[in-house]
Amino acid sequence: MPVDPREVAWLDRDTLGADPLDVDTGNPDGGDRQVPTADDLSTDGVPDVVEPGTSGTDEPVGVLLDATVGMALTRHTEVELTAAAEHVTGLRASHDVMLVNVLAELDARGVEPPGGLSRVDWLRALDPGLSAGAAKAFVTLAQAMNQPRWAELRARVALRHVTVANAAALVEFYGRVSRVADPVQLDAVLEHLSEQAAMLRPEELARRVRQESEQLTPPREADRLDEARRQSRGLWFTAPNRTGMVGMSAVLDPEAAAIVKAAVEPLSAPCPGKDAQGHTVEPDPRSPAKRRADALVAIIGRGVSAPDGLPVTDKAKVVVTIDHDVLTGRLAGIGTTATGDVLTAGTVRRLACDAGIIPMVLGRESEPLDVGRQRRLVTKGLRLALIARDRGCSFDNCTVPAQWCDGHHVHHWARGGKTSLLTTALLCPRHHTHVHQHDLTATVTARSVTWHL
Repeated sequence: MPVDPREVAWLDRDTLGADPLDVDTGNPDGGDRQVPTADDLSTDGVPDVVEPGTSGTDEPVGVLLDATVGMALTRHTEVELTAAAEHVTGLRASHDVMLVNVLAELDARGVEPPGGLSRVDWLRALDPGLSAGAAKAFVTLAQAMNQPRWAELRARVALRHVTVANAAALVEFYGRVSRVADPVQLDAVLEHLSEQAAMLRPEELARRVRQESEQLTPPREADRLDEARRQSRGLWFTAPNRTGMVGMSAVLDPEAAAIVKAAVEPLSAPCPGKDAQGHTVEPDPRSPAKRRADALVAIIGRGVSAPDGLPVTDKAKVVVTIDHDVLTGRLAGIGTTATGDVLTAGTVRRLACDAGIIPMVLGRESEPLDVGRQRRLVTKGLRLALIARDRGCSFDNCTVPAQWCDGHHVHHWARGGKTSLLTTALLCPRHHTHVHQHDLTATVTARSVTWHL
């Protein structure tokens, strides 16, 4: 029977029994408890984590030994190599949980790191490959785990329902908004985010956290924050290096970032080589970073070459999804751009003064409703709805942004499929080709796309 983290008050030796490995497995047959023996432990003394549906008996020992000493892995099969990658990934997750629990105990005892170092610097000295952000996540979560408020989150982390990175993001979110947010509303949002954290990637949770942060910030605080962000804009150039290359970096507020992204994204999409019939013959050799640099230079070149200082093209089109009542000021809320930037209602109203507004009907759960028409090609309105729902390539675990995706008919037009929100999905070029090659289909709703693999 799966363990509900809300029923776990604490995880310690007294809770688990005299032996910390003496854990009741919940044998449905009512037999004796099964205690892991030495044979059940991996080489580092940690019980092997067996995922549902796997036997746990096929540990790729040979691959692991060869990989540890740097030997060639050519003699191993693809199945063995794949199993080894999955096994090592599972060990990393277990090690993260162990480390954060050890740090929490050190913090509870008031033990300072040796050498007068901060905990973040100490962790990075022990593991030079650990980034400052990852080390801070360990420390942030470890400090929170000793507080009663975070008992449920501690259980979720210990049971590996929530990753250390996602748990730390929740703790940081609470510390950042608790000073200005309504406590009851904040608790409700935090409970919802805790449940979502088990299913979301760190970047997806970060987007949700940004949205909720803006939602919980009072209007007066939001206006002050907007102004502070605008005052913090900056653009820097480095001196040319020995090859003449110049570095450039910038810090932009959400409004400025949305404008720049909206201008750069359309011109930075891959441009593969095509033959006279329009068939792709070679991929775009440029990296994403180079495509964005080329796009920025092209945009500025167009602007400075315009006659009499007049722009030769329309303003960058910033697509923002916002509730109509929020836009008109009847309700508090936020707007989100197609690239995931979160804008306050005041910022969206300012942008709307000089913009075309395209209405989109949303359902109770903010899902875009069907805007389809009996046309083969995806219309402008339908594409906006697809972006609002899919936010990028809809294929599992793909992170290609929506601007680089195609509208795919889940039920092909030639086979009687219609062009509507419930029959189309966004796919990147790679997965668009993969879906057609393998004739894959999906279950499409107004809120999600689930591919049948």
